[in-house]
Amino acid sequence: MDRQISDIKGILREEAGLLDKLYALERDKTSAIIDHNGSLLEQLSREQEELVSTVMSLEAARMKRVDEFKRARHIWHQGVSLKDIAARMDEPEADQVRSLGRQLKDVMGRLRRLQEANQTLIKDNMEYYTIMMTGLRRNGQLDSAYRHDGKEEENLKNSILFNQTA
Repeated sequence: MDRQISDIKGILREEAGLLDKLYALERDKTSAIIDHNGSLLEQLSREQEELVSTVMSLEAARMKRVDEFKRARHIWHQGVSLKDIAARMDEPEADQVRSLGRQLKDVMGRLRRLQEANQTLIKDNMEYYTIMMTGLRRNGQLDSAYRHDGKEEENLKNSILFNQTA
């Protein structure tokens, strides 16, 4: 087996593992969004940023190995995919590369769908808070009254900022 193929397979495995971790963190973010836990959401986002940075460096290393593979096999056209690489390999290795590619694509698809769902949850929460803030500003009414010295005094009444049952 070529060194480039071995390296590509190793990188694909590592990327799939990191994307699985990203997916798990994204699932945790769903719970944090639902629970309105901003600090946990921030922490999970930071962890994801670190993993994304690692995935990006792995992707750069994979592209370098693909370029090496192309030079070694005298492939001159641009945009070589894993399917193209697998077509130039022996069958057991080709099946492994295709399987790793499918696994990577599957994890990325699940992650993308979950991120879209979380984005919708966050947008809905922001709309809710906007509506609440608008209501808070609108419901407060000024009640004019005169003090004992004859000057007008305005007091905020019916503000839902204060718990009226307390």
